[in-house]
Amino acid sequence: PSRQSLNIGAQNVRVTQFTAVGLTRARNDFLHTLLDSTFKAQTFQQVLHESREAAGKLQALGIAKQVNVALDKGPHDGVRVVFRCEDGSRYALKTGVNVGDDEGTANVTGRINNVWGGGEVLEASYSRGSKTQAAFQGSLSVPVNADPRRHIEVSASQTAADMRPYSTHDEVRRAVGVAYRAVGSVLTHDVRCSAMWRDICNLGSEASPTLRTEAGHTVKTSLAYTVSHDSRDSPTVPSRGSLVRATAEVAGLLGGLKFAKVHGEMQTNQRVGTDFVLATGVQGGVLVGPGRSPLSDRFFVGGQTSVRGFEFRGIGPRDHNDSIGGDVFYAAGVSLLTPLPYVQTPALRGHLWANAGQLALLDDRGLMRQTQRGVRDEVRRFFMCPSVAVGVGLVYHHSMVRVELSCGLPLVAALNDRPKPGLQFGMGVQFL
Repeated sequence: PSRQSLNIGAQNVRVTQFTAVGLTRARNDFLHTLLDSTFKAQTFQQVLHESREAAGKLQALGIAKQVNVALDKGPHDGVRVVFRCEDGSRYALKTGVNVGDDEGTANVTGRINNVWGGGEVLEASYSRGSKTQAAFQGSLSVPVNADPRRHIEVSASQTAADMRPYSTHDEVRRAVGVAYRAVGSVLTHDVRCSAMWRDICNLGSEASPTLRTEAGHTVKTSLAYTVSHDSRDSPTVPSRGSLVRATAEVAGLLGGLKFAKVHGEMQTNQRVGTDFVLATGVQGGVLVGPGRSPLSDRFFVGGQTSVRGFEFRGIGPRDHNDSIGGDVFYAAGVSLLTPLPYVQTPALRGHLWANAGQLALLDDRGLMRQTQRGVRDEVRRFFMCPSVAVGVGLVYHHSMVRVELSCGLPLVAALNDRPKPGLQFGMGVQFL
């Protein structure tokens, strides 16, 4: 007799029972949502695929450390799905150091995983730094439909920061908000509604007239949307891939300050030969609203993680010694990472770079001021005459941070700019 092959994966089956062994902290309604697709599967192959997907979600949400999936004969001529699990860690306490924006902060974070048996995460943190006098933040994150790629987060925070020496004041920010985040295969979406109370206080004796006018309390309620695509192989020192990110914010929905703000960036990375990496980056943004914009929401440009070769916040409008930011900006950079002779580790690379950027206010102190040249000529000069710097240096690729040591040479600078020739040190995650 001739042999006939049997495709077991295509056989019609149905799941009639589910058993979780070793899983002690999971709600029944959460498991029903998690396994909904598994119970709807109609073939053996679909059952196996959906069961593995559900097991992966349990691990991604921290509910289980390890999940082994087994299929067995169930009641009513069906299939029984068995998860053999090890409960995930319930509590976590960690300390760390964050770097970026010309500041280093030390922090301690406490975390409770799987608070109510549905993958919820309750987190609280406290940090202090070279500029951050004290920062508290608490958040509760809840997965949507048992999906670790979609979350709703409620948060509250308070930050007190010393803005010196770039601006002679302190700033206290208190905020509450709710956000929805969805991570897709191509795009990541983030929608955030927040209310923030800011206080510009403790002005120094040499504070500028602009800063004295801005001092005091402001309230902002806003809705912000961010969409991004990131295909880079590393967020700190990528060798290939690209990043595209855009954020739009509308303030004044529930009163307080009114404005609209848009900010975007793009970065590309590609290998040149076998050991060289060419990186390009472009950033830009604009803030518009009735009257003069609030200081706390303006853009700032300059520094090792922004336009190198200039002080932190060293490009754009100033009043005396205070950096007062701007309403419109752009920045662009190109970098070449090179191998170093006699250096075996690929974590340390040579770095050749060129950066350019410009920042201005959209009022009578900036592009809208009436001069003999006219507004059109001011706008033309804004786009055609950026501040420029070039340099060489070293880049060290740590697993969580990028460290740069550069020797920069400013080539073009405006009268208000603060160029910084010579050595410049920077640590952070996102660089131009």
